[in-house]
Amino acid sequence: MRRLAILSSTVIMLVLTLSSSIIRMENTTKKEKLQHIVLIQFKASTTPEQLAEIESEVMTLKEIKGVNHLKMSENVSPENLNHGYTHSLTMWFENEADRDELYLPHPIHKAFVDLFVPHTEKVLVFDYWE
Repeated sequence: MRRLAILSSTVIMLVLTLSSSIIRMENTTKKEKLQHIVLIQFKASTTPEQLAEIESEVMTLKEIKGVNHLKMSENVSPENLNHGYTHSLTMWFENEADRDELYLPHPIHKAFVDLFVPHTEKVLVFDYWE
């Protein structure tokens, strides 16, 4: 009986060790992206010309190393749950360093923020790993 208990414990430990190793292998081979989403509510006073300038200038962010799949879009949801947010800006990064050390302090990003922020009522930034 004691041998059976020892054998069972050994098998359980082996299974747990192998499962843990497999999970670690999956996590190291899985390539995740750091998604960066900006939801925007423009001020009512923002003119169509100002919005067009912002939409044009946002594309300069593509010049920053580390920025991938940059897109600015207008909300088209019929659910009316946007809480005033009318536009989104999305992109992804390979890692946090690309966002934190290349993108955020970059002069092109800072110039865009200087152009963009005065025309906003609310901005919501949401980053997550995918």
